[in-house]
Amino acid sequence: MTINVNNQPERHIETIPQGKTVAFCRCWRSEKFPYCDGTHRKYSAETGDNVAPVVVTAGPPEEE
Repeated sequence: MTINVNNQPERHIETIPQGKTVAFCRCWRSEKFPYCDGTHRKYSAETGDNVAPVVVTAGPPEEE
């Protein structure tokens, strides 16, 4: 089974400014991929799945 139906790039590198919160798509169907646009709600309703975005908030840089 292929979940990446739109052939999106499988790897993304994002720089998120400190304090900013970003929701990343995990259903592979977002029109704003790699960002979530809420498409997972329809996908989950149609398939009985329970997929949701991963929400990330950037913290301060780690000290070495």
